[in-house]
Amino acid sequence: MIELMVVVLIIGVLAGFAAPAMNQLIRSQKVRGAAYDLFADLTYARGEAIARGHNVLVFASGGGNSWVGGWAIRDTTSGETLRTQNALSTGLLVNGDAASLTFDRNGRTAALLRYDIAPTDSGVPDTQKRCIRISPSGRPNTLEGPCP
Repeated sequence: MIELMVVVLIIGVLAGFAAPAMNQLIRSQKVRGAAYDLFADLTYARGEAIARGHNVLVFASGGGNSWVGGWAIRDTTSGETLRTQNALSTGLLVNGDAASLTFDRNGRTAALLRYDIAPTDSGVPDTQKRCIRISPSGRPNTLEGPCP
């Protein structure tokens, strides 16, 4: 019985040390997943604009410049919705420079755009944040940390 109590005590101590690290891992994975989803959809929208020869609109469906409520991709010529993304998991902030962006038929955008993706928790390190930048040429890229 004493041996069992010692084993349970050791497991409890190890779990106490592992819990904070697990929370950081979960936060980091949420941010990475959201950044990947947005990056993949921006790349898809650019490719569709080039392939179709039409303007393709990507817009936040959550209202305002917050993209945490999801987004949609629409061909502006035909009005066809090409893809939608549901609301992201709780605990994330996704803010962009604009509530929408348009890729022209050449895959370009009007200006440099940035999207910050971060946990809602205050005081998280910059390594748990992501930045997606879209150059006027239309190519998105992902950076670790907040947008400069």
